[in-house]
Amino acid sequence: MRRSSFLIRPFDYLGLLFGIAAILAVLYYWDPTRVMIKRLAPGAETRFEQMPKGATDLALADLLTLNEAAAVDMRRRTLINKVFGVSGLPLDLMPQRIIRDVEKTPGAVKKCLSPTGPSLVHLWSRMDTIIMRGIGCEARFYRDWRNLAGIDELTGHMQNRWRNYAIAYFRPVQANGRLILYQQGLAATYHDQHRLIEAWVAEGYTVAAMNMPGYGDNTCYDLERYCADPPMGGIYDKELVQNFAPPVIALNHAMAQTSFERIAMVGVSSGAWVTLVAAALDPRIDLSVPVAGVLPLSLLQGKEESARGIVVGLTDIASVLDLAVMGADRPGRRQIQIFNRFDRCCFYGPRPESYAGDLQRSAAVLGGRLDLLFDESHARHKISDWALRRIMAAIDGGAGRAE
Repeated sequence: MRRSSFLIRPFDYLGLLFGIAAILAVLYYWDPTRVMIKRLAPGAETRFEQMPKGATDLALADLLTLNEAAAVDMRRRTLINKVFGVSGLPLDLMPQRIIRDVEKTPGAVKKCLSPTGPSLVHLWSRMDTIIMRGIGCEARFYRDWRNLAGIDELTGHMQNRWRNYAIAYFRPVQANGRLILYQQGLAATYHDQHRLIEAWVAEGYTVAAMNMPGYGDNTCYDLERYCADPPMGGIYDKELVQNFAPPVIALNHAMAQTSFERIAMVGVSSGAWVTLVAAALDPRIDLSVPVAGVLPLSLLQGKEESARGIVVGLTDIASVLDLAVMGADRPGRRQIQIFNRFDRCCFYGPRPESYAGDLQRSAAVLGGRLDLLFDESHARHKISDWALRRIMAAIDGGAGRAE
């Protein structure tokens, strides 16, 4: 009996150690704990609280230049011409191919790289397999969603240089008359936001989900599925189009199916920059919400510098701040920029405070509304529950609803 107790005791200790480790891991990754760690880390005050050198020296008179509707319209036409090569927003751009109810009949796929599912799957997968997940492989995980009528895959082969787009269009059974365009950022796909999209669909929102170029289905990896058709050519044969055509196409398709009381676009990280420009180009977007991204170019630092490539050539026409104003340029239009103050990645700290008031006033002069919010509930690069509550209040409450 003593020998048996002696043998069991080490396993008791091992179990206790595992238990303590599990508790510590939960505490470490718990959002409030992460915020505390960030705040107490060396250099935290400089990084997250103090205004960096140069932020207070912005030449706002050069960055905020739009104060009347005619000027906004002229600037918008110039931007549209730069992106699409035409004088007006291309309202006739439609998907080249539509695969209906892809969650029920996903069709042939070349290879399923990494499915959504237990986190362990992701631990065993290389990053390139995670970021190239396609809707044809993921479809079975969406079939049993509450209030989901179907998912349509809207695709197009844009250029011979292995460029295509694929939009997942989620149709609810009982629709509430609101459309959400969701733009994912880099190093992920919209499949990583499946819980968010599922909640939207359950509440009756129609959702068009998009990835950045080269992510998810936005690649000719599956040549027969996405790039077998002749390239669309024409205005599609422009580098800027690969970022900014999909939101227009998604909206054109959606409005051809039914009418909507309210149209919103939400984007995170690099997707925030696409959202910024999409709202500036397309006044049909009532509410735009760039999250964890978007700063004047002179304030970018470190890995944030990569965002320049998304708006190259456009900021010569309209500054980042003018693009924001163009997304809230009239009564009924609103933009909410949400910054994660303790973001472990990028776009952190108080930098937007240096121009927030001027930006809000510029939109107000035109009759719109522009808000900058700082999320202090976590230290990650994401859309938090705190942010989501404010986004949904704005979608449901309209441009004038208070926070």
